[in-house]
Amino acid sequence: MTPESCITLHRPVMVDSVMKLLLTSNPDDDILTGTMVDGTVGGGGHAEAILEKLSPAGRIFCFDRDPAAISITRQRLKSDPRIQLVHDSYSEIGEYLDLGSAAGVILDLGLSSDQLEAARGFSHSQDSILDMRFDPSARINAHDVINSYSIEKLRNIFFRYGEEPLSPRIARNISNARQKGAIRTSEQLAAVIKNSVPARFEMKAVSRIFQAIRIEVNSEIELLEAGLKACWDILKDGGVLCVISYHSIEDRRMKRFIAEKVKGCVCPPKLPVCACGQKPSAQVLTSSALRPSPKEIRLNPRSRSARLRAARKIPSK
Repeated sequence: MTPESCITLHRPVMVDSVMKLLLTSNPDDDILTGTMVDGTVGGGGHAEAILEKLSPAGRIFCFDRDPAAISITRQRLKSDPRIQLVHDSYSEIGEYLDLGSAAGVILDLGLSSDQLEAARGFSHSQDSILDMRFDPSARINAHDVINSYSIEKLRNIFFRYGEEPLSPRIARNISNARQKGAIRTSEQLAAVIKNSVPARFEMKAVSRIFQAIRIEVNSEIELLEAGLKACWDILKDGGVLCVISYHSIEDRRMKRFIAEKVKGCVCPPKLPVCACGQKPSAQVLTSSALRPSPKEIRLNPRSRSARLRAARKIPSK
């Protein structure tokens, strides 16, 4: 699938809610000013919505590890001089923007529709080679994980990143299957998983294992933790960070990150008086995670598991 043919596939998730939150960075007007960041540009849907509200003097930096996503966004938004495309992870944002320089950041941590349509093994609903790399130059791919990891290592990533209760059985059956020949395609892998669990759990188990492998291949949790800090550091006071997650592992980390910024102090709980001197640096903008509307889920089924959390940076001194 060419970048040109992918342009119409991607629907941005919860874009209206994201825009309302980002616009709070400039409460006196219904426009965005200064520097905005889309840290996971995907098909360019959120970036396009930001550009519609961005002042003529504003600019937006769009990051993605997937070169296909950069190409798609370039085709979609190529005529706008305010956009800067960066083929890199949002965890490296500090290499491109100064501290305290951005008015808003959006991170959509899910797979784009374009990636699900691509033949890289992300989806178990169509047969393709086991790859699952966002960046084709990355060191390992899904084939390497499935065919070279030990049973114990597979079990651990399935449980940690997929929260799959039948991880030991699935890991053992994958090991047995690959002894007869390498597992090369998403269809082969899905078949092994389905044969490892009761029929009523098949689809959940397949989804969880594919998620776990993708997270492992792309180091998603490590990059999320580094990226949240990096994105927070480049926000100016009053700037807004929005994060859309799609599973509880990511959502818990975002929730914990905001809680730490709201609290400020990192002293041990038993210490009677704060000795660290760290002050609160965040205001919660979403008391609980926002969810897509029933209408959006009907129009875009991939949004059904989305959770949106946001916080505003406040002066910490």
